[in-house]
Amino acid sequence: MSVDEYIVVTRYVTIFAFSYFLYQASIGAYTYRKHLNVKAFWPILMCLSAGAYAVLIAVNTHVSDPKLSNFLLITYWFFAYWTYYCYLKAIEGFFGYDLKKLWFSKFFCVAHSVYVVIGGFLYLFTSVDLIFKPREIPPSTLFTKALNLQIYPSLLVVLTGVMGLVVILYSTIVVWKELNRRNKDEYLFKMGLIVTLFASIWDTSIGTETIGYLVPIYYLGYVFESMRFNIYYQDLAFTKMYNLEKDMVKLSKVAQFGFASASIAHDIRNHLFVLNTANNRLEKELLEDQRRYTEKLRKHIAKILEVTDLYMNIFKKNYDSHKERIKISDVTMEAIDLVQEKIDKDKVKVELEIDDFDIDGNETELSLCLVNLIKNSLEEIKTTDTPWIKVITSSSQRFIKIVDSGNGIPRDQLKNIFEMGKTTKKDGSGFGVGLAITKQIIENSGYQLLVEEDSENTTFVINF
Repeated sequence: MSVDEYIVVTRYVTIFAFSYFLYQASIGAYTYRKHLNVKAFWPILMCLSAGAYAVLIAVNTHVSDPKLSNFLLITYWFFAYWTYYCYLKAIEGFFGYDLKKLWFSKFFCVAHSVYVVIGGFLYLFTSVDLIFKPREIPPSTLFTKALNLQIYPSLLVVLTGVMGLVVILYSTIVVWKELNRRNKDEYLFKMGLIVTLFASIWDTSIGTETIGYLVPIYYLGYVFESMRFNIYYQDLAFTKMYNLEKDMVKLSKVAQFGFASASIAHDIRNHLFVLNTANNRLEKELLEDQRRYTEKLRKHIAKILEVTDLYMNIFKKNYDSHKERIKISDVTMEAIDLVQEKIDKDKVKVELEIDDFDIDGNETELSLCLVNLIKNSLEEIKTTDTPWIKVITSSSQRFIKIVDSGNGIPRDQLKNIFEMGKTTKKDGSGFGVGLAITKQIIENSGYQLLVEEDSENTTFVINF
């Protein structure tokens, strides 16, 4: 191959590489704007630096001034080490954490980059040369002839070049082991690691003039990784957009339900006001022994008013319910009493294991939560042969358990069972509201609601 042919091949390969890395950097920048992950910035810098390394080689084939040509050689030595540093940071960003074993590799790249920058400026503006020594014989290899190089690497540079290969080999082994440890079948990534190592050996051989007829390809080592990094961060961006859409739908449902519940509660309050007024008038006309019926009616009207107030305020972040000392047994029995008609209708056996204790809470809120959980169980087990529900309380562990004869909730539903709009009804008849509201009320009160994953039967637990 003649020098002219070598120059043509070098220009075509390097310009192609520059275009490729510029394209990958553009994709990375676009993706970065989507999710603003700081770690996604390193692959962009890696692509820009690798592209700069490639284009400087092409530019150097046009330069006839020996001093400028020598300076450009020093410059893309800098980009070689800086690119590898960005490459290591991009790998750590891909893993999501820093690899402690790579600290020396990163330090070596930074230290050598600083050394090359200082050496480059000293060479350009003074007569001091820390990196190269004058060439005693004319350029003899295609590489040195094509770039018109009048310098030769010093012994220190040759040694650091060999050290650089050792660092790259070591880093490759560390990253490869980490991929295997994480059980990741990253074939594209692993291929890139091998090519990067091979390209580093290739270009070091050219730089030290061990082999002088090869076209520099160091920048090609990052082709596979740049693709993999962009695919990874695009997936992150799409996942983030998908999750945002899900959150938007969820918030929309919450807003719709909040508006609907407030509107319905407002209408109920209006009717209750009329009913309460009529009850007061009726009470005045009844005899003393007949007024116990109006008292009972007044009590239930007051309870309904409390529930409507609760629904009107449940989605207010600054909502703070009134708390008092209450007995768990009283709240439990009240909840059972409220659903007793449905229990009798569905012929469900109810077992109570009450170990009573007191808590500071709102009786109406807790009663509503227990009613929701018990009704949820009744709906799930009504078609079983021998439906049953157990309500268990423990004073030592301070919990209430609602266990039913169901076979438990499928694992794929456990993660989002308490989300608004997620129904547990097998026929899809539910609206996905009861459990979501129950959890919010419980957590607003400072308690905890969870579902036992490994229980033989469906089990909800309220921890106080």
